[in-house]
Formats: sequence, structure tokens, C-alpha cells
Amino acid sequence: MKRMDKEELRVNDGAEGRATYVAFEGRVYDVTGSKLWRQGRHLKTHQAGRDLTLAMKAAPHGPEMLERFQQVAELAGEKVTAKPVDLFKMPPRVISLLLDRHPHPMSVHFPIALSITAAFFSFLSLFFKSSGLERVALFNMILAAISAPLSIVTGLLSWYYNYGRIWTHIYRMKALFSVVLIVLFASSLTVKFVFLSGEVGSGFWYWIYTCLVIAMAPTVVTLGYYGGKITFPS
Repeated sequence: MKRMDKEELRVNDGAEGRATYVAFEGRVYDVTGSKLWRQGRHLKTHQAGRDLTLAMKAAPHGPEMLERFQQVAELAGEKVTAKPVDLFKMPPRVISLLLDRHPHPMSVHFPIALSITAAFFSFLSLFFKSSGLERVALFNMILAAISAPLSIVTGLLSWYYNYGRIWTHIYRMKALFSVVLIVLFASSLTVKFVFLSGEVGSGFWYWIYTCLVIAMAPTVVTLGYYGGKITFPS
């Protein structure tokens, strides 16, 4: 196998018609034909002509994706490890048909939008003291709570089968804030139907309930932010 030093690798950066090479764990791959590496850039984040061994740890996919491309050399001065194990499992037929229809990107919009709407009307009710606004907030929050489990389950399936169960910072944050959101739903509904009754608008439990509902907005915004980092890395 041909040996290539880092300077030679750097020349093959995909710019101005040059070949597009990337290195990983001592192996150099030719990704010139990939649409994801046009002009030597991958998702506006990674530059060709470089060793991506460290960068791969933060990627939403595993290194086995590089096995689709031809290895053209070994990187001089770097240890060549065993080829990556394929972390991607073939899902059962039913799940495969489900994932082909991208259920998570579709379903995730409902709890996000409904939670923000619930928080907005709950916030308005603080100023206008309107039971109508509080009911609108409650109905939106209930719908958000109903739609959230579907979004979480489809997200887990996508992570498990499409992203190879890679446990990066992004997925840890999404898991953490998903748990936070479920806790907010459960707590706010418990407070509403157990500790609050009749007309509301003041009192200890009213403020606890209102704060829980309003806290849903930054929680789902954070979930959306980390979801965006998977689709559109920056």
C-alpha cells in the first residue's frame, strides 16, 4: 500500500479540481466522487486533505461510512488500526418501512410547537388574568404531552438504526432534555389536576404550575437546537 505524508494529503483538498482525500486512523480514502464532499467541504464543517480521526468522534455517524470509498494510501507516521466495525444494524422490515418515511422529523414539530404555544399563552395569562388563556395553554400542553412519546420513540429508532448508536455529546443532550421535557409534562399535569381546582390566578401551586409550563419553551428550543446540529453541523 502506498505511503502518503500529511503534506501530500493536504494537497488533495478537493479545491480547483484536485482529488478529495481524507484520512482516518492511518488510512487515506478517496471521497472525490461523493456529493457530500463537493469542493472539498463536508456539510460546511470538515475540510478535505486532513486527518479526521478526532473529528469522527463528534460525527453523527460511525467511521464505517468511509468504508464505502476506496482506500488509496496509508498515512505516514500514523498507526493503522483494524478497519472499523459496522455499527449499523439492519432494522426489521416493519421498522425499516417506518424509518424510510422519516417519522421523527415529522413528529418532532408537534411537541415543539405545542409546548412553545402553551408557554406563550401561560405567560400572557400572567398579565391578563384570563381563564380563557389558561385553558388554551392547558389544551396545547396536553396535546404536546400526547405527541412527545411518538417523537421520542421515533428519535430513538433513528439513532439506533440510522446513526449507529453513536453516543456523542449531541445525543446525550437530546436524551437529557427529552427526560426534562417528560418530567415537566408529568409535573405540570399533576399540579394542575391534583393541587389546583376551580378558578386559578394566584397562590403557590398556581405559580409552580405556570413556571413548569413556561419552562417547556426553552426545553424544546434546546432540543430543536441539538437536532439541528445533527442535520446541519456548524
